[in-house]
Amino acid sequence: MNPAGSADQRFDAWNPGIGSGIPTAFRDLETLYRPECVRAGRGEIEAYMSLTGLPPERLAVFRPGRLVLHELIVRITAEIAVPEGAEEEAFGKNFRRIATIVMSHVAPHLAEIEARHEALCRRVEDVVAGLLAAEPAPPTPPMAPRGWLSRLLGNGRSRPPEQAPPESDEQTVARFATLGEREQTPETRAIYKSLARILGAVLLTRGSLGADRTLLQRLVRDHVGNTHGSRIVGEAIAPLLEDAIVHEGLQRAPLRDKPILISLKGPSAAGKSSLRPMLKALMKEHGVETDRFVTISPDIWRRLLLDFDALGDARKYAGQLTSREVMVIDAKLDRYIRDRAQRDQRIPDILVDRFRFDSFDSSAVARVLHRTYASFVHTMVMYFVVTPPAATVERGWQRALERGRYKSVEDFLGHSVEAYGGMPKIFFRWLAQPRPAYRYFFVDNRVPKGDFPKPVASGDQRRMTIVDPLVLVDIERYRRINIYARRPQDVDPPADQLAVAANMDFLLQCVRTIETVDFATTDGDVYLRARHGHFEIVDNGLLARQSSIPGFTEILACLPGLRLPQT
Repeated sequence: MNPAGSADQRFDAWNPGIGSGIPTAFRDLETLYRPECVRAGRGEIEAYMSLTGLPPERLAVFRPGRLVLHELIVRITAEIAVPEGAEEEAFGKNFRRIATIVMSHVAPHLAEIEARHEALCRRVEDVVAGLLAAEPAPPTPPMAPRGWLSRLLGNGRSRPPEQAPPESDEQTVARFATLGEREQTPETRAIYKSLARILGAVLLTRGSLGADRTLLQRLVRDHVGNTHGSRIVGEAIAPLLEDAIVHEGLQRAPLRDKPILISLKGPSAAGKSSLRPMLKALMKEHGVETDRFVTISPDIWRRLLLDFDALGDARKYAGQLTSREVMVIDAKLDRYIRDRAQRDQRIPDILVDRFRFDSFDSSAVARVLHRTYASFVHTMVMYFVVTPPAATVERGWQRALERGRYKSVEDFLGHSVEAYGGMPKIFFRWLAQPRPAYRYFFVDNRVPKGDFPKPVASGDQRRMTIVDPLVLVDIERYRRINIYARRPQDVDPPADQLAVAANMDFLLQCVRTIETVDFATTDGDVYLRARHGHFEIVDNGLLARQSSIPGFTEILACLPGLRLPQT
């Protein structure tokens, strides 16, 4: 609970006292720039950004002790089944309790781990200095051909070969990239890849590599320290985590031959985290060992990264002050689970509860399937949580008062547009994949807190059952909202944009794409069916009763080829 936040009557859900973006006065408090976390301050990182065009999270120079925290979070998340509780807050508390336990096993070895990282950085600096100073060996040019007259006169001297031109900056970057792909030694490969990445970014931004090789050397050293250095740190704490698991009785998440991945999709504050413990309890009743799942919920990491209570006037920006570092750890987690999956050819059951902008990027599905741990999943289960955008503002405010994580109204509404615009795209992209087996549930979270959301639609690649088609219409409506609204009544777009006929795209695409679509009551009784896009009435009486639901007759009028009985 945040007493200061709850007691201040000047603020409410629609005037939370926080804007979108971190104010300049608080920028140095971001964990990417805090001296206890990193070695380079904001001014230095912003200069690097200008030089490379890279975002600050790719340039931050994390201290070895901070990398220990990153790797500890990654491994606890990926390997330990953290218990839930009756309340959604229990999971975060249990995670932090386990982190404290594991850190007690790591702490006696911190100096040794830091020394190992420092030694890596010194080696990298020396190697990079040599690589940047050395001229590449020029290719051996062919001998200049001798003419017929020279051969006739017996002049044995050949013309000297033409001098090879010096290597261009573009060729330098390409050479390091090629060496990085060919190299087998992890440390050397990491150096070449960082050289290609950093030098390539400088070249793209500035048009040349410039003459300051010392600066490039420092940038590459720091990049290797953050990437390969973090892996080195992770390898060092791995046996310490194992020791903690054995001696502290922690529950390891077992690897599965047919793993399940449950993904909760929805905008920020839609109720995904509230759904998570209820969903696990429900699945446990059906024989699924949800208490042995890995649960990925990056929001709970924030209090390990920053002391919210010490922020004073900046406390409402605690979420934003940790966001970029959360992104860094999240990417490390994905890589860690992927590498482990490729090594073991198995993964644990996983539940993913996070709002990430690429979560709704349908173009990323192929990459996810072929380059991440998702390729090892046997069954993918997606829950699409549908909550009115204005309600996310209200829910987010209550969450802020209880847990200290504030967001601006614009951010909440903007996340809704992002999520509801992306839901249909990612739904159909996964639907089109032959594997993994795909199960999905759309749920309406307009219910009291603690109640399970109402069912909207569910199915698999071949069959879908819809019990509340109007919510599928709402998904289209919610992406048209006014993200700059400052009152609930200002969120909706003009009335003509809310009309059912203007928001049928998602529902109609379901009918066209999925082999069989059943329209049913909440009891499961089917009254209307579409096969390959062609409708048939299954139960006239039920259909007539459904027609009394507001908006339902407008939906029926938009279904192509449906002939309703005369009344």
